[in-house]
Amino acid sequence: MKQTVITYSLRAIVLCAFIFCSAQKGFAQNNSSNVVQLSGLVMNADSTETVFGVHIFALKTGRGTVSDYRGWFSKAFYAGDTLIFTSIGFKDRKIVVPDTVGDQHTIIVALEEEVTQLADVEVSRFPSEELFKEAFLAMNLNEEQESVLNAFAPEAVKQMVLNMPMGASPDANYRYMMNQQYNQMQYRSGPTSNPLLNPFAWAKFINSLKKKK
Repeated sequence: MKQTVITYSLRAIVLCAFIFCSAQKGFAQNNSSNVVQLSGLVMNADSTETVFGVHIFALKTGRGTVSDYRGWFSKAFYAGDTLIFTSIGFKDRKIVVPDTVGDQHTIIVALEEEVTQLADVEVSRFPSEELFKEAFLAMNLNEEQESVLNAFAPEAVKQMVLNMPMGASPDANYRYMMNQQYNQMQYRSGPTSNPLLNPFAWAKFINSLKKKK
């Protein structure tokens, strides 16, 4: 009787171990099959140009990537993930990663341009350049605007440069170099700045009008 109980116990242990190993193997296979290496090319709606700097973001897992300068991207996502493609000047687009394509899949994503209709602006033209200069120079500026223009005047900038202490440390030079590289990368791949919002450009423009007058 005791030997029979031991035999049944051993069989039960072996059966449980077999079921556990099978479940672990199936779970691993399901997890590996759920991962899809998604690669693709992002283009405009006409498929005439690629779009770089597009953010590809998985809403559920929080994983994402950015398309390179060729519009190409490649990232591992889970099958069934909802991806959102966002870029400035284009409408957002959502795509679901398919679960019937295996572990690799390549797609082409076309983004539709987003056109923003601005309000009409009436432009009145001056009869001559001299009248424009007179009207522009006769504008009444408040104290804050005057202080900004005077602060960035060429004489003020020259005085600031002359009074700047010499002998910058290596750390300061390194930070300056890194800032220059960042500005160059931002200028190449990021949005360009508006010259109308640059106080240096306005000060130079006003001084040129005064000299010509």
